[in-house]
Amino acid sequence: MADVLVQAERDEEVVDVGQHAQRMAKAISIELRRAARKARVVTPVVAGGSGFQARPIDKIFRNLVVYGFFVIFAAPSVLSGAYLSWFAADQFVSEARFAIRSGDSSPLENLAGLSSMIDTGAARDGLVVADYVESTAMIDVLSKDYDLRAIFGPGTWDRWAEFDPKGSAEDLLDYWKSQVSISVDRVSGLVTLKIRTFSPDDSRRLITAIIDHSEQMVNKLTRRNEEDTLMQAQQELERSKHSLELAVSALRDARSKLGILDVSIAAKVYGDVLSELRLEQTKVGQQILALRNTNSQRAPQLVQFRARSRAIQDQIVYYEGLMAGGDGATAEKTLAENARLLSQKEMDQKIAQSEYTLAMTTFERARIAAERQRSYLQTYISPTNAEESLYPRRLLTWVVISVAALLGWAAFYGMAILVRDNTAT
Repeated sequence: MADVLVQAERDEEVVDVGQHAQRMAKAISIELRRAARKARVVTPVVAGGSGFQARPIDKIFRNLVVYGFFVIFAAPSVLSGAYLSWFAADQFVSEARFAIRSGDSSPLENLAGLSSMIDTGAARDGLVVADYVESTAMIDVLSKDYDLRAIFGPGTWDRWAEFDPKGSAEDLLDYWKSQVSISVDRVSGLVTLKIRTFSPDDSRRLITAIIDHSEQMVNKLTRRNEEDTLMQAQQELERSKHSLELAVSALRDARSKLGILDVSIAAKVYGDVLSELRLEQTKVGQQILALRNTNSQRAPQLVQFRARSRAIQDQIVYYEGLMAGGDGATAEKTLAENARLLSQKEMDQKIAQSEYTLAMTTFERARIAAERQRSYLQTYISPTNAEESLYPRRLLTWVVISVAALLGWAAFYGMAILVRDNTAT
């Protein structure tokens, strides 16, 4: 048993000796590489060195470090400083803040808009406006009143910030998006709009025009239902107007055909004629009776009075037939039948007139609703002329470029040292 324990201890000692030997070999290898690198360093003869030539890779390393410093750090810093100092053109920012509000919103909707948990549509309208401002449609609308290519390409020395007037429509859209900044608060729907140009007046005029056109666009979207209602009301008005014209024409033709303008007036005239005829008939009857009472049966006046009485009676029968119908009048000449036909035509005209009046009222209401402004862009921070240029931010831009260049050169230098230290030749 003791022999086994002794043998185990010897084996452990052998393993420890082997691990120690490996560590020593690794340390010796590292020290040899360090000594080799030191031996390769050029030491002038005047400093006690051997004066032999350095390896070609050391010269390359030294040149790369020096050239990299100038190319990666010094050149960008100097060039950016010169550009920002002498060539960069001043850009002026105009800012406006507004909210989209409905012109006919109820108090309950306004109270609901105070809660962030209830979506009243203001945020959606703001997002629609933001998308519209950064679209080609806005550029096309503004181009009708402003020369955007001339505004964003005034001809300064700053070719980097200016827009090339010969650029395409797509280039103008990309440049427009870089000059216009719009943000929407998704909770309150408040919109912040900023625009940069090379003139304070251009910035103010453009941002004012953007707000105006955006308000028109929002109202155009919200008026879609009103426009459809107005179109339907106009169609109904045209139909009722045509029906009224037909009814008026039919009544006029019926009156012309029957020769009667007003049935009540005609009936009164016929009644007056009948009254006179009956009165005359009474007088003639009295004269005939007077002659009979005087035994003048053969008097020639009696024959005349009897003939006159028969003629008056025929007239009475004729006019009675015209008024109420009878054996002596046809249906076309009956006043009652004519009155029925005319009253039907007049009723048709009144119905058509009522429909036209209702259609006219509906059309006017729809027209007023369509012309009424439904949404407003309430500007609570109005755009003004900028007094100082906010862009370019010269110092900040130069510091950022210089720091980035310095970090780039430091990374390059570290990689170069890493490559040199791991190169055997």
